[in-house]
Amino acid sequence: MAHLLYSITFLSSRYSTASSSSSFYLLYLTLWLFGIGVYVYLMPFLRLDPESDVLVPAIGGYMLIIVLMATLAARTRRPLILVGSLVFMASDLTIALTKFNVLDTDYKRHIIMVTYYLAQLMIALGDVKAVLEESTDDFHKWKRS
Repeated sequence: MAHLLYSITFLSSRYSTASSSSSFYLLYLTLWLFGIGVYVYLMPFLRLDPESDVLVPAIGGYMLIIVLMATLAARTRRPLILVGSLVFMASDLTIALTKFNVLDTDYKRHIIMVTYYLAQLMIALGDVKAVLEESTDDFHKWKRS
Protein backbone atom coordinates (compact mmCIF):
# COMPACT_ATOMS: atom_id res chain seq x y z
CA MET A 1 0.00 0.00 0.00
CA ALA A 2 2.80 2.41 0.87
CA HIS A 3 4.34 2.06 -2.57
CA LEU A 4 1.04 2.86 -4.27
CA LEU A 5 0.40 5.87 -2.03
CA TYR A 6 3.93 7.17 -2.60
CA SER A 7 3.47 6.70 -6.35
CA ILE A 8 0.28 8.76 -6.28
CA THR A 9 2.03 11.45 -4.21
CA PHE A 10 4.93 11.59 -6.68
CA LEU A 11 2.41 12.43 -9.40
CA SER A 12 1.17 15.52 -7.52
CA SER A 13 1.59 19.02 -8.89
CA ARG A 14 4.38 19.98 -6.47
CA TYR A 15 6.83 17.87 -8.45
CA SER A 16 8.38 18.67 -11.76
CA THR A 17 6.37 17.78 -14.81
CA ALA A 18 9.14 18.86 -17.16
CA SER A 19 10.23 16.29 -19.68
CA SER A 20 13.10 14.15 -18.56
CA SER A 21 16.57 14.31 -19.99
CA SER A 22 18.22 11.28 -21.57
CA SER A 23 20.06 10.56 -18.32
CA PHE A 24 16.71 10.15 -16.56
CA TYR A 25 15.50 7.80 -19.30
CA LEU A 26 18.65 5.76 -18.71
CA LEU A 27 17.85 5.69 -14.99
CA TYR A 28 14.27 4.59 -15.71
CA LEU A 29 15.54 1.83 -17.98
CA THR A 30 18.06 0.72 -15.36
CA LEU A 31 15.37 0.56 -12.67
CA TRP A 32 13.08 -1.55 -14.86
CA LEU A 33 15.88 -3.87 -15.98
CA PHE A 34 16.95 -4.30 -12.35
CA GLY A 35 13.38 -5.13 -11.31
CA ILE A 36 12.97 -7.65 -14.11
CA GLY A 37 16.40 -9.12 -13.34
CA VAL A 38 15.57 -9.58 -9.66
CA TYR A 39 12.27 -11.23 -10.55
CA VAL A 40 13.93 -13.61 -13.01
CA TYR A 41 16.65 -14.38 -10.45
CA LEU A 42 14.06 -15.13 -7.73
CA MET A 43 11.88 -17.27 -10.01
CA PRO A 44 13.60 -20.63 -9.29
CA PHE A 45 13.40 -19.95 -5.54
CA LEU A 46 9.74 -18.94 -5.81
CA ARG A 47 8.90 -22.15 -7.67
CA LEU A 48 10.29 -24.22 -4.77
CA ASP A 49 7.68 -22.78 -2.42
CA PRO A 50 4.55 -24.93 -1.91
CA GLU A 51 2.40 -21.90 -2.77
CA SER A 52 4.32 -21.00 -5.92
CA ASP A 53 1.13 -20.72 -8.00
CA VAL A 54 0.18 -17.72 -5.84
CA LEU A 55 3.66 -16.36 -5.13
CA VAL A 56 4.96 -16.12 -8.69
CA PRO A 57 2.30 -13.65 -9.94
CA ALA A 58 2.08 -11.87 -6.57
CA ILE A 59 5.83 -11.19 -6.45
CA GLY A 60 5.72 -10.13 -10.11
CA GLY A 61 2.96 -7.63 -9.34
CA TYR A 62 4.82 -6.38 -6.31
CA MET A 63 7.98 -5.87 -8.39
CA LEU A 64 5.96 -3.82 -10.88
CA ILE A 65 4.60 -1.62 -8.11
CA ILE A 66 7.94 -0.97 -6.39
CA VAL A 67 9.77 -0.25 -9.66
CA LEU A 68 6.94 2.08 -10.68
CA MET A 69 7.31 3.89 -7.35
CA ALA A 70 11.07 4.25 -7.88
CA THR A 71 10.53 5.49 -11.44
CA LEU A 72 8.04 8.11 -10.27
CA ALA A 73 10.42 9.05 -7.44
CA ALA A 74 13.13 9.71 -10.02
CA ARG A 75 10.64 11.82 -11.98
CA THR A 76 10.28 14.15 -8.98
CA ARG A 77 13.92 15.21 -9.42
CA ARG A 78 14.28 15.25 -5.64
CA PRO A 79 17.49 13.50 -4.52
CA LEU A 80 16.15 12.57 -1.07
CA ILE A 81 13.04 11.02 -2.54
CA LEU A 82 14.95 9.13 -5.21
CA VAL A 83 17.53 7.74 -2.77
CA GLY A 84 14.76 6.93 -0.29
CA SER A 85 12.92 4.91 -2.93
CA LEU A 86 16.14 3.06 -3.83
CA VAL A 87 16.74 2.28 -0.16
CA PHE A 88 13.12 1.05 0.02
CA MET A 89 13.90 -1.28 -2.88
CA ALA A 90 16.99 -2.51 -1.03
CA SER A 91 14.89 -3.21 2.06
CA ASP A 92 12.35 -5.21 0.08
CA LEU A 93 15.09 -7.03 -1.81
CA THR A 94 16.62 -8.07 1.51
CA ILE A 95 13.23 -9.36 2.63
CA ALA A 96 12.85 -11.39 -0.57
CA LEU A 97 16.38 -12.80 -0.46
CA THR A 98 16.02 -13.92 3.15
CA LYS A 99 12.40 -15.13 2.84
CA PHE A 100 13.20 -17.43 -0.09
CA ASN A 101 16.48 -18.68 1.43
CA VAL A 102 18.75 -17.04 -1.12
CA LEU A 103 20.62 -15.13 1.57
CA ASP A 104 21.13 -16.12 5.17
CA THR A 105 22.59 -13.65 7.59
CA ASP A 106 22.31 -13.18 11.33
CA TYR A 107 21.63 -9.48 10.79
CA LYS A 108 18.73 -9.74 8.35
CA ARG A 109 16.23 -8.11 10.72
CA HIS A 110 18.64 -5.26 11.40
CA ILE A 111 19.32 -4.69 7.71
CA ILE A 112 15.63 -4.81 6.83
CA MET A 113 14.48 -2.46 9.57
CA VAL A 114 17.31 0.07 9.21
CA THR A 115 16.81 0.31 5.45
CA TYR A 116 13.01 0.42 5.82
CA TYR A 117 13.00 3.29 8.32
CA LEU A 118 15.78 5.11 6.50
CA ALA A 119 13.77 4.92 3.28
CA GLN A 120 10.63 6.20 4.98
CA LEU A 121 12.57 9.06 6.58
CA MET A 122 14.26 10.11 3.34
CA ILE A 123 11.02 10.07 1.35
CA ALA A 124 9.17 11.99 4.07
CA LEU A 125 11.93 14.61 4.39
CA GLY A 126 12.10 14.99 0.62
CA ASP A 127 8.36 15.52 0.44
CA VAL A 128 8.35 18.03 3.31
CA LYS A 129 11.17 19.92 1.61
CA ALA A 130 9.17 19.98 -1.64
CA VAL A 131 6.10 21.33 0.17
CA LEU A 132 8.16 24.03 1.89
CA GLU A 133 9.79 25.09 -1.36
CA GLU A 134 6.40 25.17 -3.06
CA SER A 135 4.91 27.40 -0.35
CA THR A 136 7.98 29.68 -0.43
CA ASP A 137 7.62 30.04 -4.21
CA ASP A 138 3.93 30.92 -3.80
CA PHE A 139 4.82 33.52 -1.18
CA HIS A 140 7.43 35.13 -3.46
CA LYS A 141 4.93 35.21 -6.34
CA TRP A 142 2.32 36.84 -4.10
CA LYS A 143 4.88 39.35 -2.78
CA ARG A 144 5.89 40.42 -6.30
CA SER A 145 2.32 41.07 -7.41
